[in-house]
Amino acid sequence: TLVNARAAFETAIKNAVTTADNTVTVVFDNMPFTTPGKNKKYVMVSLDFTQSTTQTHGAAQDYYAGSIRCGIMTPPNKGSAVASAIAESVIDGLTSVNAPGYSDTFSATPRVSEIEGPTSVTVEGDSHFLSVVSCQFTANA
Repeated sequence: TLVNARAAFETAIKNAVTTADNTVTVVFDNMPFTTPGKNKKYVMVSLDFTQSTTQTHGAAQDYYAGSIRCGIMTPPNKGSAVASAIAESVIDGLTSVNAPGYSDTFSATPRVSEIEGPTSVTVEGDSHFLSVVSCQFTANA
């Protein structure tokens, strides 16, 4: 289902990030959230579906595709080392679903393609330094 596909990616990202640094909060676009203070580190995960079925011969089959975008927010004016470390854990979480030993507890067969970033987005006066990691994904149900 759509829920299982989303849960597979969200769990992989959250587990990797919090294992690497348990002071980083991971929030998701589909959950209520209050922006943490400017000295806090967090990752905002946005998952968008662009496809929900595939038409092979016969009836449509559930096949999900889309994109995942992770905004890595770190305190400003501290350099990029902290953001880079968090980005590395986000990338580890994303690629973990492709590993041969991945345990597919959500029965979604999640996969990610090439990962882009981290790309820095700097806007003067922002409360946090923003780096973005993104990729395309597929999943079956």
